[in-house]
Amino acid sequence: MNRKNLTSAVLAGLAGAAGIAASAQAVNINPDGLGQVLIYPYYTTRAGNMTLLSVVNTTENAKAVKVRFMEGRNTREVLDFNLYMSPYDVWTAALIDGGVVDADCALEQTPDVPWDDDTGQCGIPHMLTTDTTCTVPYLFAAASTAPGLQAFLPYRLTDGGETIMDRTAEGHFEMIEMGTLVDREWTSASDATHVNGTPADCQALVDAWTVGGTPADNGYWVVDPLDDIDPPSGGLFGGAAVVNAAEGFMVSYDAKAINGFATVEDPNGLALHAEPGTTLPNLNSGDVLDATVFLDDGTTLVSSGLTRGVDAVSFVFMHDQVMNEYSTEDSINGFTEWVVTFPTKHFYVYQPDAGPLVPIAPFTQEWVDLGTPAETEMTACEVVLLDGIYDREENTPTEAPPPGQPPIVSPAPPTPPGDPIIPFELCFETNIIRFGAEAEDEGDAEGGGGPTEIFGSTNFTNFDTDELGYETGWVRIQMDDYPNDVNGDGVVDTAEAALSRDPLGGLEGLPVTGFAAQKFGNLNAADGVAAFYGGIYQHKGTRAASS
Repeated sequence: MNRKNLTSAVLAGLAGAAGIAASAQAVNINPDGLGQVLIYPYYTTRAGNMTLLSVVNTTENAKAVKVRFMEGRNTREVLDFNLYMSPYDVWTAALIDGGVVDADCALEQTPDVPWDDDTGQCGIPHMLTTDTTCTVPYLFAAASTAPGLQAFLPYRLTDGGETIMDRTAEGHFEMIEMGTLVDREWTSASDATHVNGTPADCQALVDAWTVGGTPADNGYWVVDPLDDIDPPSGGLFGGAAVVNAAEGFMVSYDAKAINGFATVEDPNGLALHAEPGTTLPNLNSGDVLDATVFLDDGTTLVSSGLTRGVDAVSFVFMHDQVMNEYSTEDSINGFTEWVVTFPTKHFYVYQPDAGPLVPIAPFTQEWVDLGTPAETEMTACEVVLLDGIYDREENTPTEAPPPGQPPIVSPAPPTPPGDPIIPFELCFETNIIRFGAEAEDEGDAEGGGGPTEIFGSTNFTNFDTDELGYETGWVRIQMDDYPNDVNGDGVVDTAEAALSRDPLGGLEGLPVTGFAAQKFGNLNAADGVAAFYGGIYQHKGTRAASS
């Protein structure tokens, strides 16, 4: 090989190595389930449900993790705290309605929490943990209602929407690794590490975040949150289950795991290891502005032009179409509900989180009051299309022949296709799509003010399976092209001009995740036996690179 060719080969090899390094530091969803950030698409405490959750540290390192629960309409924080995990640790908790511990609604309320009078804890979601793993504050030893029992809080419900605690009864949650604990100046890692199943000294970690009477008395993390903290190292996985004990029903899912979120302990000049009681870190705190996804043909696409950490997270959730099954057979008492969560939406539609130039693409609507003075309703609705409806035998709705049409000879002309394209709106960050007979009112699964049958949701859209034509089948939702209300009459229909959302980083659609949940009842079970069955099926989707 001559010198020129050798030089070219070396340069090509270096470029390839650089490409591999860049990919290794790009944000991505790990299909094997391990990551620095975990996204849990749904929780609910409605209709007798509780949500059980866990997170696992698979590494030999102690870790600092931010745990954050967010209500479903506009992702306002209702509870967050710092979790300090021992090597190889598992932390568990349950989200329950306060009525589970206060059946008569008689418990005294915390004096500084302004929920409605005379309700006790009923209707207020609580996090219950019996796990000794260290948190700051240490919730296992002391919390708002009782040791290990912490109520959700209303202080961030300041976005113009409802301020009642019922709003917080469904939503989603996330866990963000803030760094790896080490014993360098203090004994942070040793304090968090379990000895015979119990943390060595959780109080030492609480003290590290405690503000003293004088600056000299401040805890060491108050002085410098990067003391004894190395960059995040990943290796977390988790999952959750929605359980209805009274009905003997449970469905469970795995959290989405994001890798490559942050490479240093102080991205963007702010410590990733943030003080408890603040809303940092969040999904915009990472320092990595590149992201990688697999396209439908198996090739990879690296993002381009992203300017915020949250854009890289959104990129890995981008889909132009989402698909899944539904089943609503009357004979087996079947129900189906889809969870459709936009885990980063508030960073694009809500001005305090997004900045002044809202909405930011790919979202098209700002979080604003779309109601009347008599009926205020804050929403940020995105028009999407139900553009494919099929039963289990490949059939799709067709136009019925006009009434009174006489018989004709064979061969008959082909039956003209119907128009299964249905525009509808997804208005919240965490949405439910319910399949079943149409209710009398939106937000009313049974025509009488009741919630949906599986999750007890009130943040839902209904698809009438009688009108769709099939009790069972599958549906495709288009997330990119959508009809525009060009007539200005407030009614969007498929006859009006179609628009396409501006792409994000080279991908079309919206950043979305979620699953379909199915529930069936055995109507022939023995007397006194609650025989319900169910399952969760992750959404399937396509990714479309922008031209």
